[in-house]
Amino acid sequence: MVVSDLLFGTLSQQLIHEPSALVDQPQAAVLVLISRGDNPALLYTKRAAHMRQHPGEICFPGGMWEFGDTDLFATAQREAHEEIGLPAAEMHLLGRLPKSHTRAGTPVTPFVASFNAGFPLYPSPNELDSIFFVPLSVFHEGIQIREDKFERNGSTFNVPAYHYQGHEIWGFTAAVTFHLLHLLARAQS
Repeated sequence: MVVSDLLFGTLSQQLIHEPSALVDQPQAAVLVLISRGDNPALLYTKRAAHMRQHPGEICFPGGMWEFGDTDLFATAQREAHEEIGLPAAEMHLLGRLPKSHTRAGTPVTPFVASFNAGFPLYPSPNELDSIFFVPLSVFHEGIQIREDKFERNGSTFNVPAYHYQGHEIWGFTAAVTFHLLHLLARAQS
C-alpha cells in the first residue's frame, strides 16, 4: 500500500456518497481524477481551440448529461472515456463534491475518483488540445497567482486562480480544485 491509498480512504470519508439527483434542466458532471502512487496528481485537460464553448480553457473531463446516461456519474464516466480514453473500469470512485454552478448557471456535479497514472491516456482531438497533471504537492508550494471575484444570484464568490507550467486554472475548475484541496488538507491533518 502506498501513502496515497491511506489519503484516498480518508478523503473518501469526507466526500458525499449519495447519488446526485437528476433535475429537469440541463446539467453536467465532471470527473476530478487523482492519480494513485507516491506523488498523487490532479488530471486536467485543455479544451481545443476550435471548440465553440470555452475554447482553450483548462477543465476536468466531463460534459452535459445525455438521455442514455443512467445518472450523473455515468455522464462523467462516458465523457472521460470520450475525452481522454479512460474506461470506467480504470476509475475508482471516492465520492462527489456538492453540485455547483458555472458562470453561465449550468449545474455541475464533480465526482472524485482515483486511477492508475500508468494507464495510457489520449486527448480526443475533437475536444482537447492536451492532458496534463498537477502534483498535489505543488499546490502547497504557491502556484496560486490571484483571486477572482464572481457574482451569482446576488452573492460574491472569491475563487483562486492557479498557474502551472504555462496553464492557468481559473473559474469553475479552480473552485472545484480549491474545495478538493481543502478536503485533502483536512484528510492529512
